[in-house]
Amino acid sequence: MSAKARTRPTGVTAELSSVGVTRYVWWGFLATLLVTFGSWGAGAKLTQGSWLPHLHLEWLRFGHGQLLSQVFFWAGLALLLVTWLQLGNVLFKLPHDVLSTKAMLLVTVVWMAPLIIAGPILSRDSYSYLAQGTIQYMGYSAYEVGPNVMNTGDTLNPLYLEVSGDWRNTTTPYGPLHLGLMAGIVALTNGNIHLGIFLIKILCMLSLVGIAWAAGAIASDLHQSQAIAVWIGALNPVVLLHLVGGMHNEAFMVALMGIGLAAAVKGKNLLGIFLITLGAAVKATAFVALPFLVWIWVYQLAKKYKEQSGVEASTRRKVGYFFATAGGGAVFSLATFGVLSYLTGTGLGFLTALKGSGKVINWLTLPTAFAHFSAWVTDKTSGPDFSTSLVAARSIFFIVMVVLLVAIWARWRKTPTAALRGLALAFLAICFCNSLAFPWYYSWIFVLVGSLKLSQRAWALVVAASAWGAITVGPNGIITLYNWGWMGVAAVVFFATYWYMSRKVFALPRRPLPAPVA
Repeated sequence: MSAKARTRPTGVTAELSSVGVTRYVWWGFLATLLVTFGSWGAGAKLTQGSWLPHLHLEWLRFGHGQLLSQVFFWAGLALLLVTWLQLGNVLFKLPHDVLSTKAMLLVTVVWMAPLIIAGPILSRDSYSYLAQGTIQYMGYSAYEVGPNVMNTGDTLNPLYLEVSGDWRNTTTPYGPLHLGLMAGIVALTNGNIHLGIFLIKILCMLSLVGIAWAAGAIASDLHQSQAIAVWIGALNPVVLLHLVGGMHNEAFMVALMGIGLAAAVKGKNLLGIFLITLGAAVKATAFVALPFLVWIWVYQLAKKYKEQSGVEASTRRKVGYFFATAGGGAVFSLATFGVLSYLTGTGLGFLTALKGSGKVINWLTLPTAFAHFSAWVTDKTSGPDFSTSLVAARSIFFIVMVVLLVAIWARWRKTPTAALRGLALAFLAICFCNSLAFPWYYSWIFVLVGSLKLSQRAWALVVAASAWGAITVGPNGIITLYNWGWMGVAAVVFFATYWYMSRKVFALPRRPLPAPVA
């Protein structure tokens, strides 16, 4: 019997109790339960047709009831963040093979379970998704018209009123699978908003399970801790609250992409391409993973050749592998995407609709931060204003982003771990240089982080950034990035989390004091 078989108890609950983390399972459950209570009065609630009056809970939406809901929400988020950090403290000190992915999947399910009865939190995007599905169901193209098309004459569609004002006249930037899923939900529920939101929530929960499984599977194949991979990839408050509570379609994209990468790491590359293409058919960002999958495939072919022949594959042979896998993979991916577009009747309109997100402005991206800085410097001069600087900065940083993506792809190629590290860096380059980024965009990389062999300082930064991102959006979906008082609170959370990870989890050594001068 192997050492691994001797040390791992039978059953997932026994695994969790054997390392003393059962209490964190239930503290996490309590945290999301409090968030759920808070969502009813403080979340992105319906303006019309709320179910709260039927339960005599309408008072939660106003006055002291609304304040109580806010207290529940922020208390739950704080408890979730503290519980997550304490669980991580335990996991980082355990051997890699003590907790299985199955055990961490149980933790994931327990933590997210209360959210099934929560109202939308941290975003109103789920209403936009239903509106986009309604547009398709009505026979229009969501790539050509916005939710305003749902209105007839002087009558406003109730769903239109729930869509955030930024998106009421905006076409969708999402792919054919997203629109097909949303149109299917509208058809299945006969346009009932409550049932539609509930079905989106179910899809997001299933996606989180997929994300957790993928994170653990990739880590296992690359000989990293499955428990830590699931901890950062699925239990991360940014992922749990934004992708399930906020019901962002990143959940579908990241799940499909993560499972596809897990399949590729296991050598099932065509399946990986198929799944990643499905993810890109939700949100085009997933396409970025395909060039890095080619490096994984080339590495596997070269390794197999060495095992069979006993000699290293020549550079010429590796180049042949590259062109065969890249060319064949591209054809297969495009064919898959084309079939999806045909089946959903959406075409390729999303390629031109991507520019619609540029209307949203926040300083999380370098172009916007640069434009703010430029406008501040030239405030009392005759220099360009913010809008002019923003247009120029977005153009410049788009070029920078493309150069970075090519350079990263060319540099990180030799092993599967290197390819995944490159993919994570590529996603960061997109988040930093693109015209728009939100805190939940970083969920793109969290499914990979547990497999990347990060240094302790890098881990401390990733976890601190996660804690910061978890509190930068209000429960009703209002972004707090321009609330400088709240940003001060977020900064304190960031540095406190970094200190906790550095001094309590990793106990990073202090720099030595300089030698006294005689």
